[in-house]
Amino acid sequence: MRINKEEKIKMFKDMLRIREFEDKTQKIYREGKLNGHLQTCQGGEAVAVGAIKTLNKNDIIFSNHRGHGHYIARGTSIKKIMAEFYGKVTGTNRGKSGSMYLIDVERGMMVASGIVGGNICLATGSGLASQIRKDGIVTLSFFGDGATNIGFFHEGLNMAALWDLPVVFICENNQYAEATKREEHQKIKKISDRAISYGMPGITIDGRDVIKVYKTVRKAVERARSGKGPTLVECVTYRLAGHSAGDMGNYRSKGEVEEWQKINDPVKIFQAQLQSENILSLKEAEKIFKEVKEEVEGAVRFAEESEDPPVETAYQYVYKEKSNE
Repeated sequence: MRINKEEKIKMFKDMLRIREFEDKTQKIYREGKLNGHLQTCQGGEAVAVGAIKTLNKNDIIFSNHRGHGHYIARGTSIKKIMAEFYGKVTGTNRGKSGSMYLIDVERGMMVASGIVGGNICLATGSGLASQIRKDGIVTLSFFGDGATNIGFFHEGLNMAALWDLPVVFICENNQYAEATKREEHQKIKKISDRAISYGMPGITIDGRDVIKVYKTVRKAVERARSGKGPTLVECVTYRLAGHSAGDMGNYRSKGEVEEWQKINDPVKIFQAQLQSENILSLKEAEKIFKEVKEEVEGAVRFAEESEDPPVETAYQYVYKEKSNE
């Protein structure tokens, strides 16, 4: 389970790529360049990178409305993601989805769900299909703390546990369900305690620690792949941005976000760790920062220069195409 120097540097670069992409996307959205809704994931980079690193190339992921980081961590082209935000034909969904319904089937990224908790039962179904086929595939389901109050959560986890399905349920507890603090919508102290009701392991970890996320989720993935059933992993972190790009977060106490940015930012934490381990120098970090920034700027140019979808394709890829047979 040891992670070598090169892997750690790649994990840092992936986390930084997610942060820069989300910061840039939020900026251009507020400039009026994008339509629809936009939910960004600043603060959740360690969860995305750590969890997804545990997977094989054939494993499956179900993401949610705050899932750009999951796609980036899995290797989906940020050019295609950005183009999708702009509604361009070069996007992941040919410009038809916006930011909440991305898809990358080649990398096992099933369509993300804009419905709170909407992917949990789908992930359970994916696990059932894998069990029937005996293909050794594990499915990850990502959702927030608010989704654990939804019926999908309880139904999906109950069935997955009952049938020992190869699914890992990952709750990104970022402290807020839209504008509601977790303490105001749940009495329990740890979301992972809900796993007890279904007879599956429940683990709460520091979601700011990418190595801890990796090691914990890897054990859960190995358990699922060996036929021992699902695990609920609660990753405790903090949403550094608002619920959506238009949300300025006025419901949060003064200085709350700044305090988390100062002490609990997962990108800064991992950079400091790598520097203390003599894996990454400040000069090397600055070089990576520059490379990532240029990459994201290139993605914006690509999106802006791409063509709009032809009018005649408006109804294509929406419904199942008719068969000629």
